[in-house]
Amino acid sequence: FSFVGNCEIDLEIKRYFCRAGVKSIQIHGTMRVILEPLIGDMPLIGALSLFFLRKPLLEINWTGLTNLLDVPGLNGLSDTIILDIISNYLVLPNRITVPLVSEVQIAQLRFPIPKGVLRIHFIEAQDLEGKDTYLKGIVKGKSDPYGIIRVGNQIFQSKVIKENLNPKWNEVYEALVYEHPGQELEIELFDEDPDKDDFLGSLMIDLIEVEKERLLDEWFTLDEVSKGKLHLKLEWLTLMPTAENLDKVLTSIRADKDQANDGLSSALLILYLDSARNLPSGKKINSNPNPLVLLSVGHKAQESKIRYKTNEPVWEENFTFFVHNPKRQDLEVEVRDEQHQCSLGNFKLPLSQLLESEDLTMHQRFHLSNSGPNSTINMKIALRVLSLEKQSRSPDHQHSAQVKRPSLSKDARKSSFKPQVPVSPPPDSSKPVPASPGTDSDKKTDIAEKSQPPNASPQWPTDLSRSSSSLHASNFSYSPSHLSVKEPTPSIASDISLPIATQELRQRLRQLENGTTLGQSPLGQIQLTIRHSSQRNKLIVVVHSNLIAFSEEGSDPYVRMYLLPDKRRSGRRKTHVSKKTLNPVFDQIFDFSVSLPEVQRRTLDVAVKNSGGFLSKDKGLLGKLLIPLASEELAKGWTQWYDLTEDGTRPHGAS
Repeated sequence: FSFVGNCEIDLEIKRYFCRAGVKSIQIHGTMRVILEPLIGDMPLIGALSLFFLRKPLLEINWTGLTNLLDVPGLNGLSDTIILDIISNYLVLPNRITVPLVSEVQIAQLRFPIPKGVLRIHFIEAQDLEGKDTYLKGIVKGKSDPYGIIRVGNQIFQSKVIKENLNPKWNEVYEALVYEHPGQELEIELFDEDPDKDDFLGSLMIDLIEVEKERLLDEWFTLDEVSKGKLHLKLEWLTLMPTAENLDKVLTSIRADKDQANDGLSSALLILYLDSARNLPSGKKINSNPNPLVLLSVGHKAQESKIRYKTNEPVWEENFTFFVHNPKRQDLEVEVRDEQHQCSLGNFKLPLSQLLESEDLTMHQRFHLSNSGPNSTINMKIALRVLSLEKQSRSPDHQHSAQVKRPSLSKDARKSSFKPQVPVSPPPDSSKPVPASPGTDSDKKTDIAEKSQPPNASPQWPTDLSRSSSSLHASNFSYSPSHLSVKEPTPSIASDISLPIATQELRQRLRQLENGTTLGQSPLGQIQLTIRHSSQRNKLIVVVHSNLIAFSEEGSDPYVRMYLLPDKRRSGRRKTHVSKKTLNPVFDQIFDFSVSLPEVQRRTLDVAVKNSGGFLSKDKGLLGKLLIPLASEELAKGWTQWYDLTEDGTRPHGAS
């Protein structure tokens, strides 16, 4: 959704002689529109709901904003805070509901039950970058790391651990998930500084994957930095409309009591505040109050909007509370008059009453105490027990969490996004053990990459042929080779710096020509999917498989890519090596951070190379491909077989 337009909005606060206005608005984001309920007559849809999955980009061109920010009460606000407040009104769980027919029970639409609850155990990090320096940068110091965790418009911030590159937070957060297709868990780590906090890495996890696995307890490599990893335990809690396993849930969260500041919940209370009737007039007789409602469960309290000058207010608002123990806790409701700061009535509902109700739900008018004789408040209240359901799997499926990577949600934002050992390891044991002895796995070199192909570790799948042309990210194996090492120089191992590789290829072609008649694609073909995601600002390339034309006993092929003219090593993408085969299946997904206008001026350089042994005479180039990306179809994307040639020119689509 992109809107850029001029407008004329004027605002005047007479008491402070203040005028402000808006002359243009820009808004960009991904909006979801839900058309429900479906009905049997025209217009077929009873209502529609609109919301953004995550905070949209919003730019407002103000006039007179400086005057507005001088008004008492507003002087602490800034332009960015105002934009945050406005944009959060449109982000899940907030939504705009538009009724299309009058008979629709809008209350049903405004009582959305979350799809689930995500419990995030934010445990620890290791090997973070040291951002603080001393003696004008000569002495490398440590960092003061903290994390910011986002799910939709729910934001949590961890405590700061002072001067520690291996911090242990051991904090737990619980977040509501309303629409998990497209929703993500976003985590960013920062180093706290007096001026501007330094970035220490980020992580993005698709919630579909967490729901599938139910429980993930793993180390994740941080994106957008050269080193660092984060240990998370993620639990997907299902909302159950029965109390049959409540005792089991209560026992399980009591067992965690020794964890610091856990605040774990056994149930979720969902409340729709509809309206009130016959409220008393407040302090002044015959004057209508300005009613608002205070709702509290334990020490958590929320309040409704104020309705002005009425004793029959209609709120139509939704609230949710995490509940620690519904057998012991109460919902307390108080209606207050905002104008005179006095109570208009209250009542208390023990949540144990909900446990005895059908579907754990009550929808009725509740009589207010300490109020008028017929004062009532209309609410719909539901309780849902939070249950961690076990995934039904055969015992040999224990490594699925490592195989199905929490799918690279930002359209495969980094192919280095792979988990490591699922339990807390000592600092150096988290990487898969290299196959060749004497390799230092911390040096992110070509040799180290070659020494740990995905199938060298039991965590990775060996049968990769299942998804030869599928784009479902959960089926890919992710390459350990794309490590964001910032290097300005071209890679020594690249064929660009070795023109001799092309000469060898020409000689091999001549040998083939002398012995046989060459087919349509003498050097074989490669199947690629190429598309640009404007939402993520990335070029996505999926290397599916390729057919290699010669070498009787089979080669050890791998594919490497550059987005020309960038030939630096940090710009290289490389698949794993496929041993002794003429028809390797890679199914690996890679990305390049680049905008659509920029990528249309660039060329994708693809080379199929033979790994061979370290000193093998067969090591070298098997074929090349240069793909200009100036295509109108790039945003839509395509999957295609390409012919390999000796220098990459004249690529022809094979199918």
